Amino acid sequence: MKIALARWDKYISPLLDAAQEILLAEVDKGQVTSRRQVRLVNDGTGVSLPEQLGELGIDVLICGGISNALYYWLVARGIQVFPWVSGEVEEVLRAYLRGELYRSRHTMPGYQRWRRRHRRRWRRGW
Repeated sequence: MKIALARWDKYISPLLDAAQEILLAEVDKGQVTSRRQVRLVNDGTGVSLPEQLGELGIDVLICGGISNALYYWLVARGIQVFPWVSGEVEEVLRAYLRGELYRSRHTMPGYQRWRRRHRRRWRRGW
């Protein structure tokens, strides 16, 4: 499984749409087997963020805020998105691997409101 975490320095980037880097971690049986930093191109070359993320073959994306359009694009391509997360990247990755991502201190203000607004779509499989 490939897990991507949007980064800004050593923290989760507050907005995925403006992120410049991700940590790409490969996980097998709950253990990180490899990790690498991936620089996102945002230089006006026409390569979009969704295309870049799609080419990496990620299964899970953990990020801070995210636009609705980008969220639905990723979900439609089978990527499981965990938005409205904050904190240090390594702590967030450990919380995700323990299954405690949203039961921890790593949620951003606004997460509950976003979740209520998108709950019906989650039930339909979006």
